[in-house]
Amino acid sequence: MKYGYLFYQKPLKPQMKTRPVNLGDPIQSYAVKNLYREMGIPEEDIIPVPRYDLANYDGEECVCVVNSASNYEELAYDSYFMPPSNKVHAIPMSLHIHRKLSEAELAYYQTCGGVGCRDLYTVEYLRGLGVDAYLTGCLTLTLPRRSEEIAKKADKVYFLDVPSDVMKIMPQELKEEGIVLSNILRFENTGYSNRISIEDTYEEHRKGEERVALLRDTARLVITSKLHVASPCLAMGIPVILAKKHFGDRFGFIDRLIPTYTVEHYDEIDWNPQPVDFEEDKAKLKKVFFDRVRAAVSRVALEKMWNEKEPIFEIDYHTATFHAVNKIAFPEREFSYAVWGIVLSAAFYFEEAMSSQVPQAKLIAGIDIAAEGSFCDVDIIKPDEIKNLPQDTIIIVAAPTAQNPAKELLQETGRPFVLLKGTSAECYNF
Repeated sequence: MKYGYLFYQKPLKPQMKTRPVNLGDPIQSYAVKNLYREMGIPEEDIIPVPRYDLANYDGEECVCVVNSASNYEELAYDSYFMPPSNKVHAIPMSLHIHRKLSEAELAYYQTCGGVGCRDLYTVEYLRGLGVDAYLTGCLTLTLPRRSEEIAKKADKVYFLDVPSDVMKIMPQELKEEGIVLSNILRFENTGYSNRISIEDTYEEHRKGEERVALLRDTARLVITSKLHVASPCLAMGIPVILAKKHFGDRFGFIDRLIPTYTVEHYDEIDWNPQPVDFEEDKAKLKKVFFDRVRAAVSRVALEKMWNEKEPIFEIDYHTATFHAVNKIAFPEREFSYAVWGIVLSAAFYFEEAMSSQVPQAKLIAGIDIAAEGSFCDVDIIKPDEIKNLPQDTIIIVAAPTAQNPAKELLQETGRPFVLLKGTSAECYNF
């Protein structure tokens, strides 16, 4: 089995001369690869899966953790995200959704056995649609904490996409010390494809991993507005200041771990933050990841096992009752019927078969000497109350022990009735 990570080969439009990419995307994929390696998965079994062509992927069969942001970019460009192709056994985890889902996407998420969501907004959105959803936060929170030795040597301050208003109020010594970087890169549009080139995509992923290594090995402080700078820094034990004019719903997990400074709170910024100890919580997130991946692999193996085995005999999966209903010459017009012996499962199978095979029939009563209440939303009556039913009501006798007394009673009254006997039925008076 192969293990996929999302490969961000960004979609293009012909009129775009350059394509911006955010290093936060490949950094998320790096976190997944790192977790696979921690599981002991060989490097050759870890493969890229195209993020924007997941639905029509035709490469090697794989399980793939889908930790991405799903928004209207997918509709603006030539993109095929969800549901995934049948070659991808997707595990939605650390997923952010901020757009209206199609019926096919919603139906898919409802079958996933739980969708791990990056933020609270996505959890509430999916739950409102009847999807089993839970909060994971971002998988970049699982990156290893740097060693004390590396932390002591780290002496650089980095500004990564810092708002200009924050730069204005920053202490002068920090401003003079800081190194300005950006997580946004641009690649040239060669005009030959609707995607950035494979070479540029690998370069994008390489630069994302380089950025993580640079911050891990040299940063004593990072000031940023980017989620996928703050989250990896937090995980690696790097002091970080997260400041932005406005925080959208994508940030609805990290606000539980570090301050999220908006314009109204810039004057409260702690310019000397300490590393956050996240190791205990990180272990919980990693366990969920490992459990979900292992469960997906086991399920695929089980399905393959059964698919590879040929049946010895052909089985008709319908119950005996379904076969019995097929043999009864019911009226083709609308008619009513009642079922005698509703304490037996055969009565419920009979009603199910009638609903699907004889739509012109209407159930009006259940009949039983011992039961009370209702049966399939109709009242249960006693056998001596059958006389109150319309004369042309067909009485279906499902209970074997009731068939002799029922036959005697119903033949005397001339009512139409049926005695169910396994896959066959005896019909009287119609």
